[in-house]
This record gives sequence, structure tokens and C-alpha cells, in this order.
Amino acid sequence: MEKLLRYALYPFLLAMVLAVSTAAITLRWDYGTVYGVVTLALVLGLIAVERSYPLEPRWSMTRNSFLRDLKFIAAGVPTIALTKLAFGLWMIAYSQHHSPLLKGTPLALEVAAYLLAFEFFQYWYHRASHQLGGGFGRFLWRVHAAHHLPDRVYVVMHAVFNPLNALISTALIQTPLVLLGISPEAALVASLLIDLQGLVSHFNFDLRQGPLAHIFIGTASHRQHHSADAGDSVNFGTTLAIWDQLFGTFSYDPEHRPAKLGVQQAELYPPSDL
Repeated sequence: MEKLLRYALYPFLLAMVLAVSTAAITLRWDYGTVYGVVTLALVLGLIAVERSYPLEPRWSMTRNSFLRDLKFIAAGVPTIALTKLAFGLWMIAYSQHHSPLLKGTPLALEVAAYLLAFEFFQYWYHRASHQLGGGFGRFLWRVHAAHHLPDRVYVVMHAVFNPLNALISTALIQTPLVLLGISPEAALVASLLIDLQGLVSHFNFDLRQGPLAHIFIGTASHRQHHSADAGDSVNFGTTLAIWDQLFGTFSYDPEHRPAKLGVQQAELYPPSDL
């Protein structure tokens, strides 16, 4: 069973997300409900797999780590909700005076254009948070460092963010939606793909993506990003691998397991109590 899941789970999940999205669009299901149900199913299913077949038991979620995560999630969820509300109001106002740039574009191209645009800005923000020097670079790192505080990776840890980092990340996702005039259908597909990749990226399981690992950032590549070894900390994409490949920061080795996760210099961690 473990070997079957290792090679078949990712293509199954990707196909499932695309199939449910197609059904929702064709049958006119409520997109908000579909998004919530699929995301919850992904979270619960992946947790069940990593609890049964952990890649590294030392990286598994514990009671103490979950309670720590809960503080960040409790602060981040309202931040994300309020940010989405603000951008929703902006989208309504913006659409009254601007025609959608991608109006009439086939759905697949609309999704691809949005993901490329979102990932471009997200890539450079994420990379700057790790590599930019000076006072501004230190500020970005302090905002982002909470996500690298844990010395383990597992599905729930995907949601561990400083609230300010959650606000910035949400803004990076929402801005292209507004400026490109993405249709609700494209937004549903793109949002589910972003969620899928974010969850499998923090999956404590030996998930193999095959050739798709060079298109989508996933388990092995993002696990390396969480290495405490600064030389290992590459792969700044969160959904697509294209910008890492174009800018020379892509690395993929499914056999590689970092000796230590987290950050070497503990004094650089932000306060864990919010």
C-alpha cells in the first residue's frame, strides 16, 4: 500500500482536483462550497497518510507542535479572511471601470496566466525574504521566519505563518485576480491547485511526482527548502517550479533528506507566542 501511494497518490489528487473543478463548473455547483469541501478532504486525507506512513517519524506532528501551530493559525485565518474581503471590495470597484484583460480567454490559458503572474511576484517576495540583505531584508526575514521555526514538516504546518506574512501572501494571490479580471471558474481551479501544492509541499511522506516535479513545486523540493543548511534552502516557488528553473534556484532530488530542518541560528526566530 505504501509503495502504491508513493507513486499513485499525487497524480490521483491532481486528477481529482481537476475533475471536481470541471464538474463544479459544468453542473454549476457553489464554488465556495466546493473549494471548502475539497480543501478539507485534502487536509484530512493527507494527514491520514502521513500518520500511517511517515517519511521521517522525527518530523511528525505532535501534540505540542500542533498547539504551537494553532496560535499561528488562529491569528492567520482572520487576517486572510479580512484581506480577501478587502480585495473583494476592490475587485467590485475595479471591475466597474476596467474590462477584464483575459476576457474570452480559454479557461486553461486563463488559469495558466494567473498562476504564472502570481508565482512570479510570490517567487521574488519569498526569495527576498531569505536572501535580501540590509535592514529591509532583515525585516522580511523576521516576518517570514515563523514558517521556518519548526524543525519538522507535516501537512498542518503549511498554515504556520506570522499574520503579516499571511497578509502579504494573500495580497500576492489576490492582486492578479483583480488586475487580470480572472473569471470565477478560473479562480476556483487556480485556488485548488495552489492549495493542493501548498499541502503536499509540507507532506511528511515519500510522495513521488515523477516528471510533474519539474512543473509543480512539491514534497521533495519544498522539503529541501526547509533544510537548516542555508546551501540547501532553494526552491522558492510555492506552486510552480518554472521561476526557480529560470532563475537558477531549482533543485530536485527525491532521495535527499535534510539532516536538520528549521533554522540554525535560533536567535533569529521571531517570538513563538503571538
